[in-house]
Amino acid sequence: MRAGVYAAVLAAALSVVSGCQVGPAPPGPAEIRAGGPPWDAPRDAVSYIDKAGMERLPLDFSGPMPYTVKLAVTVDGAAVQVPAGIGVDRVRAEQAAVHTHTDDGLVYVEAKTRAERPTLKQFFELWGVRYDGKCLGDACGAVKVEVNGRPAAWDTKLVRESQIRVTATR
Repeated sequence: MRAGVYAAVLAAALSVVSGCQVGPAPPGPAEIRAGGPPWDAPRDAVSYIDKAGMERLPLDFSGPMPYTVKLAVTVDGAAVQVPAGIGVDRVRAEQAAVHTHTDDGLVYVEAKTRAERPTLKQFFELWGVRYDGKCLGDACGAVKVEVNGRPAAWDTKLVRESQIRVTATR
């Protein structure tokens, strides 16, 4: 009889506890900003990782052949800081294969395979900034991309050790 009472109490306790959330709150939706800079790194990066179509990876993941890309962004002639923490969700201990650690424009690419080549478009999705062939944030006059000093497509692939410059005007 006592075993039945204990089982009932345990079942009731489990139903109460299972209704409580354990761990971090669910992330907010990925909101792509269409205003002007500055643009901070999104705090809840996992929703932006999902929006960019990338896999969520553990923070300590570095891939088989990690590399870096140097990114410079300019809007109407003014430099825009590329912040630390893009593509990194410290609350959930997850990151995208493309992310930043510092605010100096150094972008880390730590893909799961050597063949994987993330794009500049995906990087801006991780950053949460509107970016396409015509607009960067609210700068919709012209968007120009150069890789190592040569013109490139707006959605160019992030190539090992390259210097990428994105220039936008209103």
